[in-house]
Amino acid sequence: MMLRELEKIYRALGTRKRLEILKLLSGGGEKTVGDIASTIHLSFKSTSKHLVFLRQAGFLERRQAGYVGLYSLEEGLAGVRQQLVNHIRQSK
Repeated sequence: MMLRELEKIYRALGTRKRLEILKLLSGGGEKTVGDIASTIHLSFKSTSKHLVFLRQAGFLERRQAGYVGLYSLEEGLAGVRQQLVNHIRQSK
């Protein structure tokens, strides 16, 4: 893995809210931006920005269902990303 890729991964984990999003989605299933925002107590707009950041770092995938975007963990997570998500899932 290249240093740039590692930098992207660690930057994506640089805020508590992004960690909360990953923890929430590590439970499985898909969630809308609104569902995630209400769970982590953040505005829709801010949550959406965090989701884009996590998606660009390879942690999340997005599926469009009509007018609603559904987010979930990237199905093929492997390596460092999978290890980090496992660690986040087990955290309190």
